[in-house]
Amino acid sequence: MPIYEFRCLECGNVQEIIVSSSDSDKMEMKCNACDCKNMERMLSTVSYAMGAGKGDPSPKVSTKTCGENTCGTLEIPGPTR
Repeated sequence: MPIYEFRCLECGNVQEIIVSSSDSDKMEMKCNACDCKNMERMLSTVSYAMGAGKGDPSPKVSTKTCGENTCGTLEIPGPTR
C-alpha cells in the first residue's frame, strides 16, 4: 500500500496517509491538526543508496572535455535499454 504525504491548505500541517486501492474511493481525508478537509498531495522525497552492499557495483563518474569546459557523466550500475 502506498504512503502519500498531504498538506492541509488551512493550517499547513503535513501528514502521511496510507492509501489502499480498495479504500481510496470511500476514504475521508482530513487534517489531524484542525479537521479541515481541504488537503493537497505533496511530492514525497525518497532516500536510498546504491552499491551499499559488499560486492555491489558503485556509481562511477567519468569526465570528458566539452569544448573549453569539462563535462561529467554518472554511470549508474544496473540494467540498460
